[in-house]
Amino acid sequence: MLMPWISEGCLDKLAIVGICKNAGKTTILNAIMQQHNGIKWGVMSTGRDGEVEDVLFKTPKPRVHIHPGSVFCADAKSMDAHGSAISLLKKTAWLSGGKPLWLARAESEIKTEIGGPQSVSAQIACANELLKLGAEKVIIDGSLDRKSIALSEDIDGLILAVGASFGNIAAIQNELLRLVNLAEIPCYTEASAKLRKTLLDSETIHLKTKGKWHNTGLKSLLGAEKQFAALLSDTANCSHIYIPSAFTSTTNARLGKQITQQLIFRHPECLKLPLTELESFVTKHHPLCLISIKIRAIALNANAVGASSVDADLLRKSMRSAFPHLELIDIMEIPIR
Repeated sequence: MLMPWISEGCLDKLAIVGICKNAGKTTILNAIMQQHNGIKWGVMSTGRDGEVEDVLFKTPKPRVHIHPGSVFCADAKSMDAHGSAISLLKKTAWLSGGKPLWLARAESEIKTEIGGPQSVSAQIACANELLKLGAEKVIIDGSLDRKSIALSEDIDGLILAVGASFGNIAAIQNELLRLVNLAEIPCYTEASAKLRKTLLDSETIHLKTKGKWHNTGLKSLLGAEKQFAALLSDTANCSHIYIPSAFTSTTNARLGKQITQQLIFRHPECLKLPLTELESFVTKHHPLCLISIKIRAIALNANAVGASSVDADLLRKSMRSAFPHLELIDIMEIPIR
């Protein structure tokens, strides 16, 4: 059985994310639902998935296979194509590409396009609505983006699609190692539930001084490094810094040596640093996060679209050698009907 842990009762919401476009997310999504077909799935996307062809390269794309009894989210055009093979359950107030989204149940097996709302809060609401409509678990075609439910605390596990469209084997291995390092950043556990919610709901940088948190009003450090450095210099006894936005190499070069406070990021993906710099940064600053990256499995895809494919055997062997502690799956080894 592919990823047997999926059947665990505590895992209600799973997201599949790719390190690049055309990483094989739809293939792994279909394989999971096929092998766990005893589960009534709720299926949605944080964008679009299951299109007939790739918008950029005009190459064929796999459709999303929905099994009878499962529920899904899509626009009216996609729903109309299925006729009596589906039962419409609800028209939502959410839009995708300007089109209203519907929720429906498959009455027979269909191949379709799926969609979902654009904001994180609406995506969370959509996933919860699918559960209310009978889904036992929700699986989401997502992305490593702060505007995606995949990086919210509502997700119980991530399945990472690693495709050759990203680059050669060395580049793929470095990116995977970067993500694994991010996943190992520990969570900040000292915050009360109230403070945690306050920080998560905030889009601005906060400083902790003499045991109290203060809002700086700054939404980002990008282009505001000098202003933030002056603020730090003027703030006595500052012990912690909360950053909900991107921390880049430029920011690190301008502020890294000055920062001695405990750094807390909303999510590890806020750290937009290349591998070597990230490793040095983590060693020096020991950052914490509010939401962790919950990587449960990694799916390898040696095929590339718009780039050179890599040798599947070599990719599989090199990744399994480099990451023996992770569940690594080659999508070419998955039987899909």
